[in-house]
Amino acid sequence: MSGAVSQASLWAALAALVFTACGTPPPSAEEVPGVAYVNERRRSEADVARASEAFYAKEHHGSDVVFRTEEHVRPGYYFYVKLDIDPPADGRLVLEVIRTENTPPERYDFAVNLKPKLPLGEFVIGLTGKQAGTPNWRPIAWRVSVVDAKGRFLASRHSFLWGTPLDLGRR
Repeated sequence: MSGAVSQASLWAALAALVFTACGTPPPSAEEVPGVAYVNERRRSEADVARASEAFYAKEHHGSDVVFRTEEHVRPGYYFYVKLDIDPPADGRLVLEVIRTENTPPERYDFAVNLKPKLPLGEFVIGLTGKQAGTPNWRPIAWRVSVVDAKGRFLASRHSFLWGTPLDLGRR
């Protein structure tokens, strides 16, 4: 009986170790917690049209706060950002995008004085117009950050290919 109990204990301990090791890793030193997620995708004119626009003369964003590089151009490449922190009223939401290898990132920043409506609202950043690239274009790498009025990083999240810790030290 004690052999069966000790074997069961061994298996339970091994299973606990495996489940612990498979958990979500802590954020890397390059990322500052506070950005819950960033989802990216290309949107066509039909994708960004809303049924409510048939009833209203102007575009309606619902719970989201929408930023576009060319405000009146809607098709493009979009980043959907959900924050875990409440940014300061004078803070900025910064998107950095690397289009091609060996080129510096393009930087786009937006005031976060408006907040998405909870619980479903997101910050939506659209690279539109010339910045959207060709219909099949995707960025090589990107980083979304929240900074305060003095430029200090409050939160950030980046794509897998954003850079090495050495690169990120040169913000």
